[in-house]
Amino acid sequence: MSKEKQDLRYIKTERLIRKSFHELAQEKDMNRITVRELVERAEINKTTFYSHYETLPDLIDTLERENIDYIMDNLDQVELLYKDSDQFIENLYRNLKDCRIVTIGKNGAGSQRFIERLKNALSEEIDIKEIDVEQYKKTLVILKFILHGILGIISTESEGDIEIDYIKALVKNGLSNHSIDEYEISV
Repeated sequence: MSKEKQDLRYIKTERLIRKSFHELAQEKDMNRITVRELVERAEINKTTFYSHYETLPDLIDTLERENIDYIMDNLDQVELLYKDSDQFIENLYRNLKDCRIVTIGKNGAGSQRFIERLKNALSEEIDIKEIDVEQYKKTLVILKFILHGILGIISTESEGDIEIDYIKALVKNGLSNHSIDEYEISV
């Protein structure tokens, strides 16, 4: 690690840039944020911003990559989807809630690119496990369902635990074996 990156001022400025970006992303679409707005919010100059990132998309890319790495490092293993789907879903839910990149964006929209990148990371993890082709296709469908369900719950700030329990039951038992009436979900 370079001496510059270990500098406390550098670290504090980095935090300030990220905090300011997250605040702005709550107010407007993150693709409409400008470097000028960001540096004004952070009370730094453009040169300081550009010493940390080449462009605003570079900042977004860095945040997405770090969050995907965090999720994959803390997910345990994709095999849990079959061995203990409840635990897999809980882990994914907890990790996605921890990632601010998922909830940034006006109305918690997050980044569609982030979602695609996360799906690709999960797919790569499945590839590494050498799951047979038919099982692989089914696994991707289930993962997409789980991922979008969790992201929907997070973005609406609803009764997460009850809804996560319902997703777990659907994954484990399927629709035909589960009555929707068993869960009180506010719409």
